[in-house]
Amino acid sequence: MRLRPVPDPPLRVFPFKLVPRRPWARAAVVLCLLGVLALAVEMSVSGRARPPLAARASAVAAYEAAAGGEASRWAPEALRAADESLRAALVSWSRQENRLLPFRDYRPVARELAAAEATALEAARVAEELRAEGRAAAEQAVGDARSVEEHAKALVAATTLPGAQRAHLQRARLLVREAEVLLRDGDFEPARARAELSRAELAGALGPALEAAGRYTSQEQVATWRRWIEETRAWSRQTGEAAILVLKEKNALVLLSRGAPVRTYDAEIGANALGVKQRQGDQATPEGRYRVVAKKDHGRSRYYRALLLDYPSAADRERFAAAKRRGEIPREAQIGGLIEIHGEGGRGQNWTDGCVALANRDMDDLYSRVGVGTRVTIVGGDGHDGTFSDLLARVGEEAGEAKP
Repeated sequence: MRLRPVPDPPLRVFPFKLVPRRPWARAAVVLCLLGVLALAVEMSVSGRARPPLAARASAVAAYEAAAGGEASRWAPEALRAADESLRAALVSWSRQENRLLPFRDYRPVARELAAAEATALEAARVAEELRAEGRAAAEQAVGDARSVEEHAKALVAATTLPGAQRAHLQRARLLVREAEVLLRDGDFEPARARAELSRAELAGALGPALEAAGRYTSQEQVATWRRWIEETRAWSRQTGEAAILVLKEKNALVLLSRGAPVRTYDAEIGANALGVKQRQGDQATPEGRYRVVAKKDHGRSRYYRALLLDYPSAADRERFAAAKRRGEIPREAQIGGLIEIHGEGGRGQNWTDGCVALANRDMDDLYSRVGVGTRVTIVGGDGHDGTFSDLLARVGEEAGEAKP
């Protein structure tokens, strides 16, 4: 018996049908495909699944710039807020990364990153603004301290400060120099603090001196001095005689002839230039109206040549006695004497024990122009263009500028 070959069954490429035979199943598949397509289109159009890389880089760069700049020093609270905002945005980023792709939405993250960048930029702006304000305040404080220091220099050049006031002045100068270095290094707050300490020290140094200098702008005192000056000029005009005016705060000796000034000499006075002559040894040049009672030529004067004045006058003796009664000077104090206009001046500072000193060449000229009996009027000043009156005017102007 002959066997016939059995044919292989037909090859089936798809063991199952792509499209179900039942209508409802086919509809369900179509809806799923449409949903997937719609989701893909929505994700592509909205971009919600795309990480905002540029926004993240910009926010991080803004924060790093603020943290690496002045914000950590001048606006730490603002920088802390920027740090918290950036951290919150990065946490939100991480949460989105951990979601399934269809459920990711980076759009809120992008908004958080934009807010974090804005916060960092604001921290940097606030820091720069506060730094500028700190710099301006420090510069103002250091400038004020320098100005007061210049006043101190003017006083020191014109008079001798007591030991306690000199100690204040020395500390003040050191503090000003420290403030200048700190300002140059950008340490504005310490610079301002040093400058304010310096001003406090300068106030301790200058306060008593400025109070004493107040009489150089006192209307009553200046009026008295001006009256003495005018009376001396009038006497010189009427008699045709020479007369001498000494203006202490101007360091000037003026020679009058027939009431008009013919020569003005640079003059140096007592080391206690601010003081009023009260007693022997106080190093103050007396103020009043005197006469030349002797001319001392070479060999007769300790200081080159000299014109001896009739100090103390009756008015000086009366003031001395009154000061003793008020307890302003010790009971054992002496009124002193031997006040001269003499040579060996020209030193550029007030240094005598109460006399008036001229350079030797000026002393020669004056010596030849006056004689015994010449009137000599010594005043503090005439109220303007003097060391102390100008200084007080500047102090007053600066105090006015400092008012709000």
